[in-house]
Amino acid sequence: MRNFGLLLKLQMDGIFRFSEFRYAKGTEKKLGFLLRSFIPLALAVLLYFGCYFLGQSLVQVGLTDAIPLIGYVLGSILTLVFTIIKINELLAGDDNAQFLLSLPIGTFWHVFLIFLRLYVESTVLVLLTNVPLIQGYGAATDLPGGFWGRWMVGVFFTCLPITGIASLVGVFLALILCTIKNSNLFHSLITLSVLFGMGVLVCNAVGKAGQVMASTKDPSEIIHSICVNYSFGRMYQRGVMENSGAYFFLFLIASSVWFLFFFLFMVAAYQEIVLALRAPKVYKKFEFGLQKAKTREKALEQKSWSQWIHSRSYMVSTLIGPMYAIMLSVFCLVKPHMISGVLIKYFDTTRSVESFVVVCGILLALIGMGCSSYCGYSIEGKRHWIRESAPMGEGNLGKYIVKRNLCITLPVAVIGSVCLAVAFSFGVLKGALLLLVAVAYCFATAVWGIRVDEKFADYSMMTENQILRQSTSFFLGWMPAVALPVAVIVVVILL
Repeated sequence: MRNFGLLLKLQMDGIFRFSEFRYAKGTEKKLGFLLRSFIPLALAVLLYFGCYFLGQSLVQVGLTDAIPLIGYVLGSILTLVFTIIKINELLAGDDNAQFLLSLPIGTFWHVFLIFLRLYVESTVLVLLTNVPLIQGYGAATDLPGGFWGRWMVGVFFTCLPITGIASLVGVFLALILCTIKNSNLFHSLITLSVLFGMGVLVCNAVGKAGQVMASTKDPSEIIHSICVNYSFGRMYQRGVMENSGAYFFLFLIASSVWFLFFFLFMVAAYQEIVLALRAPKVYKKFEFGLQKAKTREKALEQKSWSQWIHSRSYMVSTLIGPMYAIMLSVFCLVKPHMISGVLIKYFDTTRSVESFVVVCGILLALIGMGCSSYCGYSIEGKRHWIRESAPMGEGNLGKYIVKRNLCITLPVAVIGSVCLAVAFSFGVLKGALLLLVAVAYCFATAVWGIRVDEKFADYSMMTENQILRQSTSFFLGWMPAVALPVAVIVVVILL
């Protein structure tokens, strides 16, 4: 256990960066550290109250009995997304991976700590979504005492099967792709494809739920739809909610097997996997030839695009929002009848201004998620000296980072605005206003992001995910771009 305690101390210091705070010089850096620590707590509170509002809304529309199963599915989806994003960094993306392997500590404790971290962080997400949902369910239903014990067991087993399956698939894909040219690009495309497929399934599920809500208040239709399409959800419903001993036992076994299988697999192959990911054998054929001359501006622009395309997490993180913006816009346009039930239940469709603001806010929030300029300088990491020694001003690099950002978000703004204006019958004036606001927001987020990173660029972080989600530029550049439209939506709905 001494070895486990040492590894745990190192990992905790890497996660919470206690040493950075202790040895930070200057009040400004310590305040920045406290800000980075406060924002995740604020996000957790926002997620909690958002799910609480969802639970109360489901009770009001007569879907109380479906709340626990909806919470289980929502927790599974969040676990899937979280595992897909985190697994490669946890295994070999951190520069400390090789240092940890050099310690005289057995592989078992390395793997155990990785899976413990995955489980704890995923379970926190599950609790933040399920606890507020079950509050509405418990207040509206008379429950026997044994239910709460079964429900707690179900919550703590929610993330196990998805974590095991997603980790296994992610590792196999990483191993297959690590020796292929442009492996990071292929891995990013596969990740985006998985997220896209999951988004399509969620849209269809929400659409079918909307049809049910428009036609009936019987929650059995939603429960049946989820159980038919999701086997773990069926075992959860039968075992936890309907108190079937056989299904409850099957739920525990099936959930544990996937997690334990991948854990034992990683214990046996962890060192080989880390070495394969960190130092893959790549064979290249070199040929002599004339180098094509390029202007400094062209070389700088190509460097900006290449760094984004061949990154581990940068491209994926900044494309998720725009991808879902296009998906939701097209879905609303192609299948407007499937969202009518949701609109009728949750929005007063006679208040055209309210519906316009909500739709516009959702589009702007997704466009804000596509901001990639907020870490344009910080992503250089330890290579920032190359940029500083280049024979050109820093403003030139910022210009091409903003240009790259706009090339991603502007088409999304145009397509999304047109589709949503037609789908919701906003008319010419409101449609044009939606388009102008979306385009203006693309420029505002791109320029604001690069201005923030110019002032708060941080080259000390070890991984891309730390830069993308833990840097000061993230909290001051990316988060306001998403939080501002969300805050407007919340205010409009509450008022």
